[in-house]
Amino acid sequence: MTFPLYYFIFPYALFLAIWLIFSLVSIYHMVSFGFFNFTTFATTFVYIGISVLLLKFSYDFLAPIDWGYNVSLFGNIISWQ
Repeated sequence: MTFPLYYFIFPYALFLAIWLIFSLVSIYHMVSFGFFNFTTFATTFVYIGISVLLLKFSYDFLAPIDWGYNVSLFGNIISWQ
């Protein structure tokens, strides 16, 4: 069974899309209902900062990978020689 490595990027992209939706809803609620005091501003800033850092590290880790490489599972288990 052989499949391209980029199949693994689809669940990751789906996770990022869901994470982005939840993040936007969370930031909206923090800004709307947090009465915009210093604590709300600080937690929002820290959350966005950590999120950007995680996305940067994720990109740096995944960028050098050759996503066109084919992965072979169970290739030589049964050998009919």
